[in-house]
Order: sequence, then structure tokens, then C-alpha cells
Amino acid sequence: MLEKLKQVFLDRIEIDAVKSEMTYRLKKDSKPITETVYMKRSKMPLIGDWARIYPPVNEDGSWNITNLIFGGKKNALRLIILGAIIAMALYGFYQVTSSCAYMAANPCEFCKNLVNIIP
Repeated sequence: MLEKLKQVFLDRIEIDAVKSEMTYRLKKDSKPITETVYMKRSKMPLIGDWARIYPPVNEDGSWNITNLIFGGKKNALRLIILGAIIAMALYGFYQVTSSCAYMAANPCEFCKNLVNIIP
């Protein structure tokens, strides 16, 4: 069953896709960096353009788990950062609500006077 799924992914990747070797330099005097890039043409008629894809199956037929789950290492990093931001926001909300509950359960003298002043 997994072999059939691999073949479906490979067939889908091969349609309108190009494998290219691209070379770039980070600085003017640095060594060139060469990497293999898979580009695929979008199916949108007027605004479609070439985009980089991260295939879930390598050319040798092995699974690329990071690409299968997240769509690439960059997307995995973005998801981790976004998850951390959401977790911090939820933890901050939890801290505020727990402190409000604590203040309601243990009112101080200033809070008692403030409650008597405001109707």
C-alpha cells in the first residue's frame, strides 16, 4: 500500500516539474553554494507562476518525513515558532485569569474599601 502511495506522489511531482541546480553566494568573496531545487508550475491560468516544491518522496524512493509532514524544514521552523507564540499567549491568559480568581478569593483591605466606594 505504501509503495502505491509513493508512486502516486512521484507521478504527481513529475507533472509540470523541473529539477534544477542553482548556485548562489552569500557574500561577494565567499564560496558558491550549490543546491538542487524542484520547481513546479502553478495551475492558475493568469497569475500562476513557478514555485519551489519540497517532494515527500526522494528520487531513490525513500520517504522524506520532514517534507511529508511539514512541507520542508522552513515550514517546520515556522510552525514551531508560531506554536511557541500561541503557547505563550495562552499561558499569559491563564496567568491573568488565575490572578483574578486569587484576588476575588482573597480581597485585601484596599479592595474592600474600593468595593464599598463604587456602587
